[in-house]
Amino acid sequence: MSSNVPETLRKYVVTDLPKYVEVGGHHKPAPFWIMPDMFPGVKLRVAGAEASKMVGSPHAVPHTHEGPEIYLAPSEEKGALVIEVQMDDEKFLVEAPFAVFIPPGIKHCFRVVTCQKPHYVLGIMLADWQQPKP
Repeated sequence: MSSNVPETLRKYVVTDLPKYVEVGGHHKPAPFWIMPDMFPGVKLRVAGAEASKMVGSPHAVPHTHEGPEIYLAPSEEKGALVIEVQMDDEKFLVEAPFAVFIPPGIKHCFRVVTCQKPHYVLGIMLADWQQPKP
């Protein structure tokens, strides 16, 4: 289908996705769906992959980021997707739907344990995040 987005609105529509980006610790370039400055004023990154293609294999070796990351698995079926999350030396299971916050500097990765049908796991990286004051 050809795009019929009005020329004045084209800066708000991106269709050549995903953008594959090398990310430290990852086994292959990560598919990014939103990148900083893709849209005016947006300073976050959203990567994501279809989880049923990753069952049993870690998406990356344990690694850290300077900013926080949120693993997000939106799902209307509780338990249809289960991942094992590693944060520093701890490992635990989480079933979808879930959101897991990974603070800056925490060594992390995940492995898909089960995925009953296609589901996405998104990694949302917050570029402008600041540590909340106690």
